[in-house]
Amino acid sequence: MRSRGRALAVLIAVLLVGCLFGVAGLHLWEKRFQGDRGFLYPSREQGHPNKLVERLRLTSEQQVQFKAILEDSRRQIKAGRVEMEQKLDAIRAQTNGRIAAMLNEEQKKKFEQFLREAESRKGPTGRRGGRDGHAPEH
Repeated sequence: MRSRGRALAVLIAVLLVGCLFGVAGLHLWEKRFQGDRGFLYPSREQGHPNKLVERLRLTSEQQVQFKAILEDSRRQIKAGRVEMEQKLDAIRAQTNGRIAAMLNEEQKKKFEQFLREAESRKGPTGRRGGRDGHAPEH
């Protein structure tokens, strides 16, 4: 009974640490992309990148370059997200393996069921949705 409580405490601690890292990561991500480079992901206040084109009074040649720069940045960001998701998946798998290794057979079955339930709650993108409850746009 004591090991069951200890396993539950470790599981809760891992989940809480994961939540903390998630919140910190979201904060840093928003700070980075809503700060100086906010035009990549325009907020309601900033508007569309076309407003920046108008404000800067870019020439036709500059507009072509500007759009190419934004498109290149978006491709790099998308690739970075894919790489980050792969790293996070590897960390999650390692964490789950370490947790499973410390459990007895009965606990492993329950833990595997817990993981299946968590997986079934994910949407088609592998996420539960964006900040507004909808799946993020790609």
